[in-house]
Amino acid sequence: MFVTLVALPPEVSEEVERGILESDAGRNCQILRVPLAGTLPGAISEGLIILWDDGGPLSELCTSCQRLNALRRVPRTHLVVLTGRAPAEADALAAAGADECLTAPGTHWGVRLASLRRRLSALSDGDATPTPSLLEASDRARLESQWVLADRMASIGTLAAGVAHEINNPLSYVSSNLSYLRELLAQPELSHEQLMELREVVAEAQEGAGRVSAIVRDLRTFSRADEELHGPVDMVHVVDGALRLLRNQIGLVARLTCTLEPVLPVHGNEGRLTQIVVNLLLNALQALPDRAPEENRVRVSLRASSSRHVELEVSDNGHGMAPDVQRRIFDPFFSTRPVGEGTGLGLSISLTLVQAMGGRIEVSSAPGWGSTFRIVLPTQAAGWTDGVEQTQVVEPAPARIRRRLLLIDDEPSVGNSVSRLVRDVYEIHVVQDAREALRLLTMGERFDAILCDVMMPGMSGLDFVVELERLAPDLALRTGLMTGGAFTAQAREFVGRRTRGLLEKPFERERLCTFVEHLFQ
Repeated sequence: MFVTLVALPPEVSEEVERGILESDAGRNCQILRVPLAGTLPGAISEGLIILWDDGGPLSELCTSCQRLNALRRVPRTHLVVLTGRAPAEADALAAAGADECLTAPGTHWGVRLASLRRRLSALSDGDATPTPSLLEASDRARLESQWVLADRMASIGTLAAGVAHEINNPLSYVSSNLSYLRELLAQPELSHEQLMELREVVAEAQEGAGRVSAIVRDLRTFSRADEELHGPVDMVHVVDGALRLLRNQIGLVARLTCTLEPVLPVHGNEGRLTQIVVNLLLNALQALPDRAPEENRVRVSLRASSSRHVELEVSDNGHGMAPDVQRRIFDPFFSTRPVGEGTGLGLSISLTLVQAMGGRIEVSSAPGWGSTFRIVLPTQAAGWTDGVEQTQVVEPAPARIRRRLLLIDDEPSVGNSVSRLVRDVYEIHVVQDAREALRLLTMGERFDAILCDVMMPGMSGLDFVVELERLAPDLALRTGLMTGGAFTAQAREFVGRRTRGLLEKPFERERLCTFVEHLFQ
């Protein structure tokens, strides 16, 4: 049975938990700590719910009761408010959904749990609804999925300042170099020295744009929604990406030592693995005391522990943990940080994700000595990589008759830049509206392939493909989509089933040409 503690202060929470776990009825209960009534990730199917009254306005406490009442299955749950308010105010709480009001920290929790268990048993005998075990399994799977998302969104908020710093640094010199380049090219004539400098300016701008692109790609991998896609994942790439997202935060508080050995791919989900590494790194940073950065150390190592397993370690020389804390660090919503700082979900979710990929997490820690979290993951099964897509750069050879490419993108600058990149190879026609492209095809225009953006006003790239399949099915088979933003699992499935592939922005000439040549085949 579940017991959900909502907004209880740590000292009260510990006393309530002790009273529950010491009772016969509560010995095997699963206890969840929730910081606020509004942060519950989903519905509560059954169990005891205990809400804390912090002494604020009665209207706010009633609102919390109403929120909890809306989220719970009333016949299968019991809502207790720990409060010392007068009877008239207790009546208002009952009207808002509370089943019982107790003076903190409450007593006789075993009696309430036994009574609730009898009620649940009677409900199961008296109706034809699914058994509690099935309901628990279904609700728990949904809650875990929502917890993963909640933790990821919280992490993105934590990362925001550091990511902005990592993006703004290269953007500053990309912008200044482009301004200088514009001034330089405005001159009627350039000396040899100025031409050499021009090449350096362009190279620096390209390098800066590449850094921004890498950060955006890592962030997109971290936040993408295609959770069910599993396959071979390069852990070196995952750790590099997580470190890029946190580079600024780490540099401000600690010295980083990183040792990444080449290892076999593991079978998993790249976004979820990145989330695990980010959680462990954030956990290490939060465990460090307030002292000079050169005194704090975070160590990351990746190695093959055997031919079948990969081992990732994240260590810190922070406060460390006492044994009683270590026993609870993987409990959902358990946190040693002040209320309002962190969700208490990171380690619990990391454990869930690692176990789902067939791995395990080991922890060693001691007060004053720091902590080490070790993740052990199975390597990709032999032979799995046979079907892995191999990236091959294809530089198209100029043909006697240039093939015609139709480019559809609502951003004029994208069309102009692509035209400049490939106009020496292809005859390219650019439009900003998918409906205009359909009109051209209806009028008899002929193209050898089409490259279309996904997100556009009026008609999206997906809708365009559907219309094209009706109008020119042969050409639809030579159509590819490109995107610069988030992509849902449903859209990715559509792309894989009904188009020739997806080109992610930004792209350079080689990758663009490789993709277009693939469309012609």
